[in-house]
Amino acid sequence: TSRAHLEALAERGFRRISMGVQDIDENVQQLVNRHQPFDLTARLCEDARALGYASINVDLIYGLPGQTPASMRALAGAIAALRPDRLAVYSFARVPWIKPQQRRFRDDQIPSGAAKRALYEIVRAAPIAAGYVEIGMDHFALPADGLAQAAAAGTLHRNFMGYADVRTDVLLGLGVSAISETHGCYHQNEKVLPLYERRIDAGELPTLRGHRLTPLEVRRRAQILALMTAFHAPLDAADEAE
Repeated sequence: TSRAHLEALAERGFRRISMGVQDIDENVQQLVNRHQPFDLTARLCEDARALGYASINVDLIYGLPGQTPASMRALAGAIAALRPDRLAVYSFARVPWIKPQQRRFRDDQIPSGAAKRALYEIVRAAPIAAGYVEIGMDHFALPADGLAQAAAAGTLHRNFMGYADVRTDVLLGLGVSAISETHGCYHQNEKVLPLYERRIDAGELPTLRGHRLTPLEVRRRAQILALMTAFHAPLDAADEAE
């Protein structure tokens, strides 16, 4: 993105921004076909703060091809120095049948098992040492951030976008491949841009696929949400019978 994009969003009232960084190592970026110089990310963080953005989130991924303990220490230190308000550290999912670009690298280039877990522990240590609060399974936030306050108050929520400090039963996804959620169903938009545009131009909802939840699935979702936010899940007689 660019400062012009940030300015346009700020003029329209946006005050939070999330940046997908994933990794700053040039070798890793080349393997995953994602060229994004660290200086660009640092400059955009500075621009966002200058424009009045109240919350900056940065996404990282561990388990990418080419990552090493040394590269992860460099990544964690550099991102912690940027002092984003929030930090998400996601596990890499190897799905070449869905993402053909993942065929650019071999399985033996991807950390797995204990080696992959060790990478997470390295990147986890830096924000904690810098004063961040660990949120749920894979998020970190500064103590004054809404996520940290929600975690302390027991009101933390999680949706497809990650942890949130506001709970809602409806999430509307706008754009290609976006996922929406209601109390009783999920649906995902068309993943191919021309198809998405064609259906929008025709005045249609651009749904690619969806799923209606059964009462059991609704209950299971609530239990999974509780585990991911509070680390305990309510069980009732029906659960014990199963």
